[in-house]
Amino acid sequence: MCNVRKALLVTVVSLSAFACAQQTAPSPSSGVRKGNVVLVSLFKPVYPSLARQADIFGKVSVAVTVHQDGTIKAAIESGHAMLRQAALDSARQSSFECRMCAAPLSYSLVYTFKLTREDDCCNAFSAPTEITQEPESIDNEGRPQTHITVASRHICICDPPSVMTKRVRSPKCLYLWKCSVK
Repeated sequence: MCNVRKALLVTVVSLSAFACAQQTAPSPSSGVRKGNVVLVSLFKPVYPSLARQADIFGKVSVAVTVHQDGTIKAAIESGHAMLRQAALDSARQSSFECRMCAAPLSYSLVYTFKLTREDDCCNAFSAPTEITQEPESIDNEGRPQTHITVASRHICICDPPSVMTKRVRSPKCLYLWKCSVK
């Protein structure tokens, strides 16, 4: 009788351990990514001129869903309203590849817009925008992500240089009144 109880106890313990192990193991349909998404080429983002003049900078996060056929859907997750469209345009025109995908997968692009203050801000329109792309990493949600930094010079509004060498009279002085010339 004692041996039967021991055998029964061992069976119950082993079955419960087996059931517990099956519950903690991830099932193939949930949690395990089938395939991966790769950013093939990044479309260079443009720093909006109005945002540069208004001293607007910051991060914009874009979630990209990549389908098996390579088509994408991009949506803004967070970021300043004046910078969102530039990031969204870049994400939509970038090329992604879905390798061995059984279902659409998501990818994260994080754009960091920075303003630098160098030399004369009146000539900032002619200064090139610097774009750097960091190696791919994984975000907090387990999605692959790429960080892109867009650095441009701050633009200020400047008065045009004084080119006037000839004295200009007011329209009221044209034959209607006597105007003195000083």
